[in-house]
Formats: sequence, structure tokens, C-alpha cells
Amino acid sequence: MSNVLLSISGHDRAGIVRDVADALQHLNANIEDSSMTALRGRFAMMLIVRLSEDRSMGELKAALAELEQRTRLTVQSQVISDEEMAAEPMEPDYVITVHGADKVGIVHAVTEALADLGVSIVDLSTQSRSSDDGDVYMMALEVASNGHGAAIKPALNSVANDIGVDIDLHEMDDAVL
Repeated sequence: MSNVLLSISGHDRAGIVRDVADALQHLNANIEDSSMTALRGRFAMMLIVRLSEDRSMGELKAALAELEQRTRLTVQSQVISDEEMAAEPMEPDYVITVHGADKVGIVHAVTEALADLGVSIVDLSTQSRSSDDGDVYMMALEVASNGHGAAIKPALNSVANDIGVDIDLHEMDDAVL
């Protein structure tokens, strides 16, 4: 069995996920993990798929080439080792939200503080929106504290004061999701 990371991108339109799932289903490839998003008219997704024993990497590559031709998506593939597949996925235990006037350096300041603590980012989304008061920047992060939970709030309070944004920290629980 082969485990493969697929990175797929292109112009957003209805039916992309269906088209990708259809190509994989015909190969009896199981989608084990995925993340997908649309950004300003562009679509991007990453998937980890498990190719069945009776299918070859050549067959997968041919199916992906046909998918690219038919849909004008860009597809990249990379084999993942059994050791990587056996690794436990990181489970986030905190959600961080950032809100403030849009300016250069917000992502860097927040992620630098987290990296300095040894906190891992599991998911990150950002968005800039225009409002009557100017451009507003919003960021949401899911993080795994790796045992450093108590240090996160003071570090983020310092960042918030330094760059003039609001940062909130929430313990991950069912109510947040």
C-alpha cells in the first residue's frame, strides 16, 4: 500500500472536490486526511490518500494527469513513508483569535511568540477585510501547547500590546468547535 500526499490548486469553481474524489474513487484510493480552502477565487487542497495494494503509483500518476488535463487544476504528489503515516496527528488544545487594524507583521509577531514557547500551529487562517474604519485583519489559529499552555497568554498579551491588536486565547473544547 502506498501513502501519498496530494497538493491540488486552481481557479475555484463548484465541483472541484467531487472531481478529485471521483478520480481517487476509481483507483480505490482512500482519502485519509484533507484540508481545503478557497482564497480570492483560487482553490487549494492537501490530501493524504492511501492507494490500495492492487493499484500502482503509475496508475495514480496517470489518473492525476488526466484530472489536471480535464479540470485545469495543478496536482503535485509525494509518497509518504509508513513511519510518517504512523505518527499521531497533533491535537490542538487552544484556539487563538487575533483582530485589529491590518498592517505588516501581525502573523510574524504572533507566530514568533508561539515558536519561542515551543507551541505548534496546527491550523491557521487569516483574512483582511475593508470596513468604514479602515482595513481590519483577522487571524484564527489552532495550536498544540506541548505543555506550555500557562505561558501562552502572557506572551500573547505582550504581542497584543506591542503591535496594537486584540488577541484572545480559548481552551479547545466542544463548545469552541
